[in-house]
Amino acid sequence: MAAQTDQNSKQVTSQWVRETAPVLAHTAGGRDWYVLTLQSPQVAARALPGQFVQIAVPTGTAGAPIDDPLLRRPLSLCTIEPAADRIRVIYRVVGRGTALLSAAVVGQRLDVLGPLGRSFPDPSLQGGALLLIGGGLGIPPLACAGAWAAAAGRSVTAVLGARHAGDLAGIAQVQATGVPVHVLTEDGGAGRRGRVTDGLEQRLRHTAEVWACGPEPMLAAIQSACLHAGTPCWLSMERPMACGFGVCAGCSVPKAADDGYLKACVDGPVFAANVVRLMAANAAPAQSATTTD
Repeated sequence: MAAQTDQNSKQVTSQWVRETAPVLAHTAGGRDWYVLTLQSPQVAARALPGQFVQIAVPTGTAGAPIDDPLLRRPLSLCTIEPAADRIRVIYRVVGRGTALLSAAVVGQRLDVLGPLGRSFPDPSLQGGALLLIGGGLGIPPLACAGAWAAAAGRSVTAVLGARHAGDLAGIAQVQATGVPVHVLTEDGGAGRRGRVTDGLEQRLRHTAEVWACGPEPMLAAIQSACLHAGTPCWLSMERPMACGFGVCAGCSVPKAADDGYLKACVDGPVFAANVVRLMAANAAPAQSATTTD
């Protein structure tokens, strides 16, 4: 099955593949996060920004059972380089699984499934200025998103933030695309002091479309501002995903229209802002990204 485009949302889904991917580079970033580069030609040839991969975690322990840990780890794609057969993901160590993954070394081969989920909408089908907004570990997926939109001829600006400078995971990859980047941190350790939602209403006056990724309170604030302004907005949701295929329902997102649910792994992880119901922006601290362990 080839890639398919939803004619309503203009989002793409792809035929996933299972691939054994050698580690090309694996480096530590800031506060417990890592940049992992894999040689994954089949995934790189199929993937689009907004999609993700599931990586089987190496046990790193002699004699450990093959199902320890049992579940793969879902990781958003940060960069997609089909010409070089490479993909790059950025993740934070938050538990046993990601701790084991952080021990993977160059040359080690990892079992990868992907690409999974729905992409951001085709940027060539919407004109005008595009604003990217990322918080914490929501920043990395915007690197390939920004490059994709710029290549399609869109005017792109990124507003990226975190609590501390050490939490700005993926900012170098976004900057490498050449997209203008505005940086904010809550403690003022990098860029300007503040949050990515500061002054959003004013920015929306000069914006035709918004793509955002980050913790749910941040996305809820962006959703509210965009719906009020009538600005098309796409939200990449962070959810723990056990299966990646819509079976376990662990990544459910409430619908805006009724009491039903959507599944982030197959209906998303990128959703139009008007179809999902999010947690209130004041229900938890902003820009505190989470990752399944």
